[in-house]
Amino acid sequence: MNYLLHTLILLAAAEMTAAGRLKVKCKEERVMAKAGEDDVIQCQLYSRNKVGSVAFVWKKEDAAEIIYNYTASRGNRGQNPSYRDRAQVFDNEIPKGNVSLRLRNVTLSDSGTYSLSVASRSQRIQTQVFLRIRAVGTPPVIHSPSDDLGLVVLVCESSGWYPAPSVSWENGLGENLTRYSHTELTNCTGGSVCVKSTLEMDNWPSGNYTCSIWNQELDEGLSSSFILIHRVPLGTVIGATGASVCAFILIVAVCWSWW
Repeated sequence: MNYLLHTLILLAAAEMTAAGRLKVKCKEERVMAKAGEDDVIQCQLYSRNKVGSVAFVWKKEDAAEIIYNYTASRGNRGQNPSYRDRAQVFDNEIPKGNVSLRLRNVTLSDSGTYSLSVASRSQRIQTQVFLRIRAVGTPPVIHSPSDDLGLVVLVCESSGWYPAPSVSWENGLGENLTRYSHTELTNCTGGSVCVKSTLEMDNWPSGNYTCSIWNQELDEGLSSSFILIHRVPLGTVIGATGASVCAFILIVAVCWSWW
């Protein structure tokens, strides 16, 4: 009888413990976001107890920074100033278990591992999500160093990409000219990548030339076009004009002699 009573007590205690057990599930373990936009790390808390009685903290692991510290009675405490007005939680949905984190206007520096710690009176759990920030840079600008003999090369430049993008060239007929180009990728501010691609112009015809820069991870890019118009060298213009004047004078002289 005592053995049966002891067993029932243990089962009841186990059931009570299970009833208060917390569980957190995030939608993704690795999240990718685009620089300059808002992103949400979606996580849901499951508990048989009232969720409003728990506290949770979002931290950025590599910098040991508190991004958001939520308690039902005190709200947000100890937040790093760099995340003020940028990091938010969904207050109205916390009683329903929504412990997601919204980051506004993300930058490349926001990349890293984020940890979510949830605590109740009897339990503490933690999970991690890795956030990757990718960036599309500025619209490409094409220019052409030139001399008195005309256009020599086309240069396409852009900044603010991450990771290193691909670069391609084509003409107005849709022909791929990338093999005639040379591309340099250098480090820019904030860890982004600057692009400089040079297309060699050796006796190519006048027309439309397009430089396209593409972020393969975001599947997004930008293009710019340049209309190439060959200029006639100054000496040629003068020579052609002189020849025309001489021919005109000769014709006038011949006609005058006939009179």
